[in-house]
Amino acid sequence: MDKSLWKTEIIGVGFVAACSSAMLRLYDFCGGQALGILFGAVNNSAWERCKTLLLPYLVWGLLELLCVRVAVYRFTVAKTAGLYFLGALCLPLGDLLPAAPCAALSVCASFLLSFFLYRSRLTLRPLFAPAVCFLFLFVAVYVCFTPFPPQNPWFRDAVTGLYGIPPTNAG
Repeated sequence: MDKSLWKTEIIGVGFVAACSSAMLRLYDFCGGQALGILFGAVNNSAWERCKTLLLPYLVWGLLELLCVRVAVYRFTVAKTAGLYFLGALCLPLGDLLPAAPCAALSVCASFLLSFFLYRSRLTLRPLFAPAVCFLFLFVAVYVCFTPFPPQNPWFRDAVTGLYGIPPTNAG
């Protein structure tokens, strides 16, 4: 089981990289429509680049859960910790490093954390309910912060100085 989980974690790094690359271009490809707004990067802020890593990481975790025999409670806690670690690492590094090295470092570190946390001897089962709550919180934050971003440097486009979705009548 550990061998197959390790293999899927390695494949997951590639999955997240490929999805992130596609999501970075999705907003322009969709012409600014709702699909591009929700799943693509609407500007060049640290948050928008980071969200293109977070969603594929979450989706890959769900695929792993369905395809690999894992202890559901341990896996959910470990993946939730990895998801939040990815965001906590990617957002500040997004201002310090170019996009590709930041993404590579953040994603690899998050997959390693979740894998080793899953394999650890720590008692994770009591953390299952809080982990599920944190997953719901993540979904709420993800959906809300694109159209209504906080006035925080991580949400500000360094090129335009704007927050969130660019206005369509900018001229």
